[in-house]
Amino acid sequence: MKKKHRRRKKTHYIKWIAPFVLLIIGGVCLGYWGYSTLDYQNKESTSQDQAYQLSTPEFIKTSASMFSEQEKHTMINNIWSNPNFSEDPINKFMKGSGQISSKNYFSVHPVFHLIDIDGKQTNFRLIADLSTIKKVKSVTFPTWGEKEGPGDLKMYEGIFDPDTNTWQVTVQVKDHGEAGLYKSQILVRKENGKVEETEFGQFLISEPSLEATVDTSRVSKGQFSVNITVNSVADVEKLSIPIWSKNDQSDVAWYEGERQEDGTYKANMDYEKHQFNNGTYTANVYLTTANGLKVEKNAGSAEIHMSHPVRIRLLQNTTIFQDRALTKIKKEAAINSMAYVKGIVFNGEEKIYKTTEGYILAKDNQVNEMAEDIRYVAHRGNKKSAPENSLPAFQQANTWGVETDIWLTKDKHWVVMHDESVDRMTNGKGKVSDLTLEQIRALRIRSGSNVTSYDESQLIVPTLEDYLVIMRDYQKTPFIEIKPKALAPSDYDSLIQLIGGYGFSASARVISFDFNNLVEMKKRMPGLQVQFLTNTLNEQTISQVSSLGSNAGLDIEYKDVLSKIEMVTKAQSQGLLVNLWVVPKSNLDNAKALGVDNLTVNF
Repeated sequence: MKKKHRRRKKTHYIKWIAPFVLLIIGGVCLGYWGYSTLDYQNKESTSQDQAYQLSTPEFIKTSASMFSEQEKHTMINNIWSNPNFSEDPINKFMKGSGQISSKNYFSVHPVFHLIDIDGKQTNFRLIADLSTIKKVKSVTFPTWGEKEGPGDLKMYEGIFDPDTNTWQVTVQVKDHGEAGLYKSQILVRKENGKVEETEFGQFLISEPSLEATVDTSRVSKGQFSVNITVNSVADVEKLSIPIWSKNDQSDVAWYEGERQEDGTYKANMDYEKHQFNNGTYTANVYLTTANGLKVEKNAGSAEIHMSHPVRIRLLQNTTIFQDRALTKIKKEAAINSMAYVKGIVFNGEEKIYKTTEGYILAKDNQVNEMAEDIRYVAHRGNKKSAPENSLPAFQQANTWGVETDIWLTKDKHWVVMHDESVDRMTNGKGKVSDLTLEQIRALRIRSGSNVTSYDESQLIVPTLEDYLVIMRDYQKTPFIEIKPKALAPSDYDSLIQLIGGYGFSASARVISFDFNNLVEMKKRMPGLQVQFLTNTLNEQTISQVSSLGSNAGLDIEYKDVLSKIEMVTKAQSQGLLVNLWVVPKSNLDNAKALGVDNLTVNF
């Protein structure tokens, strides 16, 4: 009886419990069926093998935004993920509980994340949790910018991260190089070959801009600055400023913008980098941001007009530096040395000579600045190509100045001839002073270089007028040596009249071994430049020539001067020009090192 009672009681319990068990099992099966067949996009049923389904690929045809313009402005940081696949509360709870890892948590549907990695619109991370889709073989994220159309479309292959059970890819904006709206899709390839697709998200890239101005407060020192303000979400990768003054931009120099404490940028121009050119300088600014966007702008222009001496004489022992910062000594230059100047630069307010030898600080060194380089004078014209003191010799001279010798004829005309007589150079005989102009005109030059190659009309004995016409037409500086002594006042008057008549009152040099000739010429034309010819340079000679006043100088045989640099310096310090004659090529460098003003040469 007791056993029967227990069996009836057990049967009674099973009778009531069985329906609940069957109900639970049925609910689980129903839930599993619903989960495996659920499709939030197109409501189509799918097999358990495929699980969650996206759609068929049509991303290239899709041009409309998934968001309205109003919705765009409400999204955070100009980034929008497909709202159909955003993070839902269940997913957040399961991942945040700490009890279930993100690798195997239960997901209701795929979840998309679009992240601006550094917050500077440079690199974007696309993350897709596809744990609800089974047997995924590969994932691709087509991404493009809409500004220029799909021409910049790039297919980014996703990388599976087993730690987070997600597919990820990084999109670099510089690979596309445009601002504006970007779109990303997602293509999911199954192991069975099927491809599913949907919109992943969108993001906006802001267009950078810049402002640039030129600060001309230091143009008097050969410098100006370009001040730049950059407006960009992305970092500045490069800020280049080309500056030039020539129309063909052959003197262009590129500067890099340097970031200032206030966040602006500056580039400091120095005309040393432009071969010390004077003129109008133009500055452009080219910005490249870290996300590959580019902006160009003209900053403006500045006028630079600097002057500098051609040479300087160092009036004390001087240190010459290798670098503009004056930190590396190149050499020590002796007192009275010469230095050729390329330009003047400024370190702040410190004036510095940039010479062919290096940099010399102006404030610590006494120098004598020379505005002109050594100038060459052809002795009796180009007598290597034609007979000396002939018309072709004057015409073929390739020097700044041309020297000649003049005598008075019997009838008081100035003619060109080195010797007192015509014997050496012509087919005639006699002193110039014993012949009339007509007699001399009848003569022909018969001696000198290439004499037979010239027409007879070219071999006449030139008058001073012939010589001055050539000097004027060929833009040469005449050096006229007065040969005779004890001239009459009228002789000086006629010479002054000829020099002034042909426009050489300010530029001609009258030279003579007879000091009185120079005195008489200066009386009649005080502004005339005169030079005393002498074989010796000493203090007495310097004092004597200084008495002639301004525009006076010395014309000295080079042999006596090579060892007298102190005398050359002293003469120049008293305002005298110093010319050497006749300097052979073998002594040219030594003569130039003396720092003289002119060299009369035979070559």
